[in-house]
Amino acid sequence: MQRRRALLWIITVILCLYLGIVFSGMQEFWGGNGPRRTTALENVLRKAAIQCYALEGAYPPDLVYLSRHYGIVLDTDKYFYYYEAFSSNIMPQIRVYEK
Repeated sequence: MQRRRALLWIITVILCLYLGIVFSGMQEFWGGNGPRRTTALENVLRKAAIQCYALEGAYPPDLVYLSRHYGIVLDTDKYFYYYEAFSSNIMPQIRVYEK
């Protein structure tokens, strides 16, 4: 009887440790990629702006222009977008922030 109780206790501890590892991994997966995602989005927007400059001879005036003419989809529910175009021949400043 005590052997069974000890075995049950060991299995419970192992199961709790396993669940803790799984949940911490899920939290890292869902919450830890924010900076990587925003950097990737910034890179996509920069590449689209460069493509616009190569094809049209000027950087796009705003993100709406990129969205309409180059198929960029902006997720405004999840991200803040900062786009400052100083001049049509100078690369705009592009930043993406998670809400």
